[in-house]
Amino acid sequence: MKEELFSAVEAEKENLFALIQKLVQIKSYSGDEKEIVEFIVEKMKQFGFDEAYHDSLGNAIGRIGSGPIKIMYDAHIDTVKVTETENWAHPPFDGVIENGKIYGRGSVDEKPAMAGFMVAGKVLKNLYGNDFPFTLYVIGSVLEEDADGYPLYHIIQNEGIKPDYVLLGEPTDLKVYRGQRGRMELKISAAGKSAHGAHNQKGINAIYKMMPIITDIEKLDKKLKPKEPLGKGSITVSNIISKAPSMCSVSDFCQIHLDRRMTTGENKNGVVKELKEIIKKHKSDAKISISDVEGVSWKGTQFSQEAYFPTWVYDEKHPLVDAAMKTSKLATGKAKSGVWSFSTNGVATAGRFGIPTIGFAPGKEELAHSSKEEILLDDLLKATKFYSLFPFELIEK
Repeated sequence: MKEELFSAVEAEKENLFALIQKLVQIKSYSGDEKEIVEFIVEKMKQFGFDEAYHDSLGNAIGRIGSGPIKIMYDAHIDTVKVTETENWAHPPFDGVIENGKIYGRGSVDEKPAMAGFMVAGKVLKNLYGNDFPFTLYVIGSVLEEDADGYPLYHIIQNEGIKPDYVLLGEPTDLKVYRGQRGRMELKISAAGKSAHGAHNQKGINAIYKMMPIITDIEKLDKKLKPKEPLGKGSITVSNIISKAPSMCSVSDFCQIHLDRRMTTGENKNGVVKELKEIIKKHKSDAKISISDVEGVSWKGTQFSQEAYFPTWVYDEKHPLVDAAMKTSKLATGKAKSGVWSFSTNGVATAGRFGIPTIGFAPGKEELAHSSKEEILLDDLLKATKFYSLFPFELIEK
């Protein structure tokens, strides 16, 4: 089977490279993915997928097979924006192919996986029709850059598709990634009492009330302990705002925004508790709140979720990870595992729903969101071989 699948993928090589080039050429900023979703859905139909459509949020969804084991391949197809200050070697939406590489926005994060998923699906349909004991869903998810996790949360909660296993297409440099740190966005707000700046002693300065809290948050960041395999958590004051009746007045409101990255064993309750202890230490009446992520999809669908994205990680001996390692060895000649530094849609599948989740794709994660995005086309070919074989290795577990 391996030889048959890999030969069929090799035969699709030029189509695969043309497909990733086209995907890069379609600009698809978060919330503006209509063109690329419609292109993907049409291609899935051409490739013989049993179903191909976009859901009520705007995700592209394809299905092949109807076996009892449900496997989901997810690649988010939205990208961050290109800024005027970025220095690109090639225009970011030309999809330039040169010296065996493709360059451009999304060429790492994460359109290669989408191309590989689609071609792997085409190969499976051409070779086996529906004669395999699994159902494979191929998802081109939207809005991930703005609301990581939500597109898959929406599919599971609102579209009636709950997989048994998930493979993410975030860049892993052809390693099997098996987890990530979680993250939270929080706010701490302090109220004061306004007064004229000439009589500031009559007021209570909310900024001053916040200062010792900020100092202790900086100290907390240094105290957080690393835990394998995810490393150290972190906490950062990423924004501060204040309000006063005028620029000649004592501030009566101050609020800080916190980015909290969570390692193994850290969760929402623990994070809130450690911040409450800091506030209590300073006898402050400051209030803690967890932020919300809100927006509107390209279909006009409004969404909202709490900005809590749970930590998740799987042991190398987990059956899903083990199957992926074996598949990687067959498809690439090597098998290494790792974890992401950043957040992924796995915060929904693994973090919220407990669905075993891994990642495998070409590209280095440190190139994501940068003007240096590039991948080796040969790595994309290897990944596509992985995607074609992986379901068969998994169902043997």
